[in-house]
Amino acid sequence: VPSGGYTSIGNVRDPLNPAPRDKMESFFLGETLKYLFLLFSDDNELISLDKYVFNTEAHPLPIWPSTS
Repeated sequence: VPSGGYTSIGNVRDPLNPAPRDKMESFFLGETLKYLFLLFSDDNELISLDKYVFNTEAHPLPIWPSTS
């Protein structure tokens, strides 16, 4: 997107030419922004962290009670 977006740097070892790559990774929107939204949300009832855990893909998974 010429007017904005998020990307990475093509070669971080070349500080004189920090050319951006023409690619935005899908995990940035799917995971990183989801975590930021959850971290900074003022809604305490949004999702209970006592009842759910997040996997590496930022999907909430229910915590099942242990069976003894």
